[in-house]
Amino acid sequence: MSVPTVTIDELSKGIEDYASNRSVKNVLEGILNDYMDLQYAKETPYTTGKQVIPSGSSVDDVENGIQSVDGKFKEIFEKISSTHKSGDFSPQSVNDGSWEANLKPVFVFVTPNP
Repeated sequence: MSVPTVTIDELSKGIEDYASNRSVKNVLEGILNDYMDLQYAKETPYTTGKQVIPSGSSVDDVENGIQSVDGKFKEIFEKISSTHKSGDFSPQSVNDGSWEANLKPVFVFVTPNP
């Protein structure tokens, strides 16, 4: 299964749309923060592939969020959940040169705006 992606604009809109749902908001903000860390080549547990749960969120946030989101966001939440449960943290997103080669995140869900 490929890695689902959203643009920065879609992610920002999702954060606004789900602002009243703390679990969803935590996960979406974590995805955005992890993407920014990746862009600035900051080594974190997420950008180095040691964790798949977005920073600032929890497994419970991801699991609770699955029932509350739809479309691409549901695909993303399900991908995080299934990978976390499997324990296989092998990189699934291909580095197209968008981030430093020494960073090995399992997922990169965010793409630049067109």
